[in-house]
Amino acid sequence: MWTTIQIVLGLLGLLLALGGNWLSMPMVMYAGIVCFAFAAIAIGWEAIIKRHIVIGSRYRGTSQTYTGLAAIMQGIQFNLIGFFLLGVTAAMYMNNGGEIVLYFVRRPGLALILFGALCLMQAVISISGSREYRQGPRWMVILNLLFSRLLPGLILTLIGLGAAGLGVFEFLAPAAFDKMGGEFLEMLYSIR
Repeated sequence: MWTTIQIVLGLLGLLLALGGNWLSMPMVMYAGIVCFAFAAIAIGWEAIIKRHIVIGSRYRGTSQTYTGLAAIMQGIQFNLIGFFLLGVTAAMYMNNGGEIVLYFVRRPGLALILFGALCLMQAVISISGSREYRQGPRWMVILNLLFSRLLPGLILTLIGLGAAGLGVFEFLAPAAFDKMGGEFLEMLYSIR
């Protein structure tokens, strides 16, 4: 059932987005993007409920199977992608996407916190590793643990904590954040 819903929404989204773009019908294109968003949300909820997700192509042998906490984190990320697409579509429909971008340039705290949270979720996924990384000869499993899971996980954890910390700092002390260099984006966009 889940797979059918995802395939139908994905194909419908593809047809509507391409058709709307080709026929110069923005509303049809927006409907296609909304279908893509709901497909991503459906994939995310399936991963959260079943605690199992396969990323990649099963037929080419390049798939990665995640279970447990890693699958839940993947599901949350797919939901965030879906909600992001819904927000972008709403901004395009209301024709105020530029104002939203300028708001996040002035006050990047929320964006930094979300980016940090995504990095931390990806760190958990990386450290947990896929089922394929945990199979094979013992020496290969140890190499995968050290270089394919722990090292990227540590780097993503540091980036995530740094970004989330900067976001919280921007929320609590926006003037100090701007003095520290946070107004650099505003200078790039020439806004005040």
